[in-house]
Amino acid sequence: MAFIFKDYRPRIAWRMAIDDKELKRWLNKATFAKTSNGYWLAWHQSDNLDKVAFLTPNHPDDQECRWLESWDKNDTIETAINYFESGKFEADEKEHPDGLVLNLFIKNPETGEWE
Repeated sequence: MAFIFKDYRPRIAWRMAIDDKELKRWLNKATFAKTSNGYWLAWHQSDNLDKVAFLTPNHPDDQECRWLESWDKNDTIETAINYFESGKFEADEKEHPDGLVLNLFIKNPETGEWE
């Protein structure tokens, strides 16, 4: 279970942004969470979750955060947290080592469930 922080996390924001001033400004208004398996997440509270900045547990110190983007208006931070905590992100990353654009939530037409 992730721990969601209500206040700004300057050390994590610095690691996420490195030297990107625009990203630092974006992170200044972000909410932060740390997943149970060591991922750091940052996002803006809004009606829809369009992107989440994240650091992997062994993220290189000299690289900016990575981004998880979503196109579904029903996406929630809880679903994104579950994606990281369930190990699905690690499995997807191993399957596509050169990177990919992730659409986190695909509705199964047979079950009606979001997967």
